[in-house]
Amino acid sequence: MLYTVMPLERIYTDFNERNKPAKKSEDTETQEYKEVMLEHGRVVTRREGDNYIIERIHSTNMTDYLNKDYTPGNTVDS
Repeated sequence: MLYTVMPLERIYTDFNERNKPAKKSEDTETQEYKEVMLEHGRVVTRREGDNYIIERIHSTNMTDYLNKDYTPGNTVDS
């Protein structure tokens, strides 16, 4: 714990600089995302060509995380 009158930005300058998000270049193309609803949650996919690739899963049912059909990197029928 620090007891100081100096602003924390001045004390932790290196920490703040190191953790800044990388700047996005203007020529990067935007990704198209789609959510597929499940019974207990959803699967987030991104479009890659004509396919949708699974990015992540959000579910309240733990067995959904063990389902091989919802593994990140797999394709989803659109």
